[in-house]
Amino acid sequence: MARQRCSRCQRPISTCLCADIVAATNTWPLVILQDLREATHPLGTARLASLSYSDCLLQTLAVKQDVLPSLPENCVLIYPGDESLPVEELREHSPRPLVFLDASWRRSRKMLYTWPMLQSLPRFSLNAVPVSRYRIRRASEPDALSTLEAIVYTLQELEGRKVTHDRVLQAMDRMVDRQIEYMGSDVYQRNYR
Repeated sequence: MARQRCSRCQRPISTCLCADIVAATNTWPLVILQDLREATHPLGTARLASLSYSDCLLQTLAVKQDVLPSLPENCVLIYPGDESLPVEELREHSPRPLVFLDASWRRSRKMLYTWPMLQSLPRFSLNAVPVSRYRIRRASEPDALSTLEAIVYTLQELEGRKVTHDRVLQAMDRMVDRQIEYMGSDVYQRNYR
């Protein structure tokens, strides 16, 4: 028998996030292109981002099956790479849509190369990011961030309002803490430390 899920946050009722969601206003619109596999991951952060930010569109796609939906005009891709410019350079521009890929690193690269339109977008990345607070998934790179962290740090860089954006990260922290408590410290230590 399947566990009952919250219709809003899609989490099991016992670990519903809705009470933790912070309403945050953003002036830079967000577009999250989510890999279908990530959409079913119980500890993903894209849904939390889409429920927290006032101007955020979350679209779930199956790589190789779906056609990339049309993206807003003048959007930029936030994704690391040698050809990426520092995010802070965007401050010289008026707010424009920020596109984030929500997937594992391997799958996000596949998304990038499956849809040439993504490759054609101006690309920006974060520099000198803090260590990820997302302690319940292994990262392939030491400076890897969850989608929510990448969004928060990008918006802090572009909009300021650190306190508002930190509150969104704190909601993620509570989700992570509850999951660690649920799995037990032995399982956490064995698998994530």
